[in-house]
Amino acid sequence: MVLFSKIENWKHKMKMIKEVKLHSVLAGVIASVALPMLSLTATLSAEQNTVEQLPSKNEMIVAYYGRPGVASLGVLGQYPVEKLMPKIKAKAAEYTKVTGNQNIVPAFDIIYGLAAADPGRDKDYIIPLSHDKLMSYIDAAQNNGFAVFIDLQLGKMTPVVAVKPVLKYLKYKNVHIAIDPEFEVNGLDVPPGKVVGHITGQEINQVQAEMSDYMKENSIQETKILVVHMFRGSMVQDKKSVKHYDDIDLVMNLDGHGSPKLKISIYNNLYTADVSAKVAGGFKLFFKEDKPVLMTPKQVLGMESIDGAKIKEAPKYINYQ
Repeated sequence: MVLFSKIENWKHKMKMIKEVKLHSVLAGVIASVALPMLSLTATLSAEQNTVEQLPSKNEMIVAYYGRPGVASLGVLGQYPVEKLMPKIKAKAAEYTKVTGNQNIVPAFDIIYGLAAADPGRDKDYIIPLSHDKLMSYIDAAQNNGFAVFIDLQLGKMTPVVAVKPVLKYLKYKNVHIAIDPEFEVNGLDVPPGKVVGHITGQEINQVQAEMSDYMKENSIQETKILVVHMFRGSMVQDKKSVKHYDDIDLVMNLDGHGSPKLKISIYNNLYTADVSAKVAGGFKLFFKEDKPVLMTPKQVLGMESIDGAKIKEAPKYINYQ
């Protein structure tokens, strides 16, 4: 209980920092995010014109995000797994209803590596989720047709170091990986939350290579997904170096809260038709922080406008916190 109390207090402070930061930053990120993403498109389009992401044109994922047992970090931590599954199924069903698409997959996006104020035994500022707790979600997901995203906050670790302990879970067909650069402080003399972290295109490639090599070595045939969270362009640097791997679908997830009109404007600048063909778009919604209203599934998918704004290219990965 003491450990979780410390986590709750620390994450509350970090959340407040993020809330103030995002409301001040989101208005200025459209150009800084869109231009680097266009350079990524130019890199990919010359040789990968037929790439299909996530992993087919017709598939979509609806996920709930959080840390098991930590209510302040999202809806996934606010309910036991048996009560959570009907809620996620109901949310996914909303998207099925408005689209008629029967290939909408519910999912858990689980914070595995949690950034902390204390450096801990390994001096990496990360508290990993226990194997038994993670497996309880993987097992429940397998039994109910869910996907699972093992989400890695980084602290002092590089992405490739952070991903190595969780590669073993890729043997489960429904398990994928996500990287969150926000609390990365590798090489800095500050704890997570003091600065907005970043990773590079080369580091994304290193993670993809580790995943791909592990999959080949262990005869894993299915395509895996790698989600990269970001809410401003500097969080993923040197995007032009990002490579495509045949057995991995890459998702760039717009991870910021604010007004629907502003979020849509940023998203549309990120995900043109050309970009969306190579790097799948992700769109995150916050039950409490998105103001003045939470977008409806039709609005998220660009079937309806809100405040005069409309999504042009529907996201493939939709996640709620």
